[in-house]
Amino acid sequence: MDSVFSAVDSQVVLLVAAIAVAILCIRLLFRILNVGLGMILAIVAIVLVLQYSFGISPKQLWFEISHLP
Repeated sequence: MDSVFSAVDSQVVLLVAAIAVAILCIRLLFRILNVGLGMILAIVAIVLVLQYSFGISPKQLWFEISHLP
């Protein structure tokens, strides 16, 4: 059994593990961005409509949001 472990280079195992972890982290990041991207675009659209249609600045909007009960 020791000959099997000694035949495998530890640097190669470490490299494969690092690549696997990097791929999983990138997939997680893309999933988070896909879920949040729709919400971010909706908020930006609402703020732009309020700003250009009604003349409400983002500062005024934030003031009202911060003073909600």
